[in-house]
Amino acid sequence: MTLSAFALKLILILIPGGLATMILEKLTTYLKWQSFKFIINSILLGGLSYLLSDLVFYVFFADSIKSFWLTFTSNDIPFWEIIRATIVSLFIGFFASWIENKKVITRFVRKCNIADKYGEENLYSYFLNSKEITEVYVRDIANNLTFHGEIDSFSENEQISEITLREVKVYRYDDSAFLYEMPKVFLSRPKNAIFIEVPI
Repeated sequence: MTLSAFALKLILILIPGGLATMILEKLTTYLKWQSFKFIINSILLGGLSYLLSDLVFYVFFADSIKSFWLTFTSNDIPFWEIIRATIVSLFIGFFASWIENKKVITRFVRKCNIADKYGEENLYSYFLNSKEITEVYVRDIANNLTFHGEIDSFSENEQISEITLREVKVYRYDDSAFLYEMPKVFLSRPKNAIFIEVPI
């Protein structure tokens, strides 16, 4: 097998893992993954995609599945094997995202007292993702303002924290005097410039 043929086959075989990893990355609240983490997850999720695909379709395509694994280093590109694994990888990507967003593994290990870690997302996202938190006071001390409203959406990167509130009432921070209200407000501030409080 020539190097170019092997490279092409390898790229095509890695499609299911890459697709599942892209779905997982897009649907979770992490910052952008580093290349190494993306590659490792692609390999793991890709292997799982082929394994589940072979288990599900073995009854119907036993001969082609056996041929794929027995002739892995051949020049033949197993298009149908890749297509089946790619379809399965969509479900794996969505399922892995559900597991991560619902903190299934984290809740299990915390319940079993194995670890106290809350997950890999930052504490800002973990705090605002809590089901118990629906409305907040956002204190913008630098601008002498307090925003009270329901959480609509939020995000954070290395420089700024962003949050969108609905049904917002705005107060002066120093004396809590009511100023005005708005149906929706978007706040974007440098990290650590705002404080978020939950009303009792």
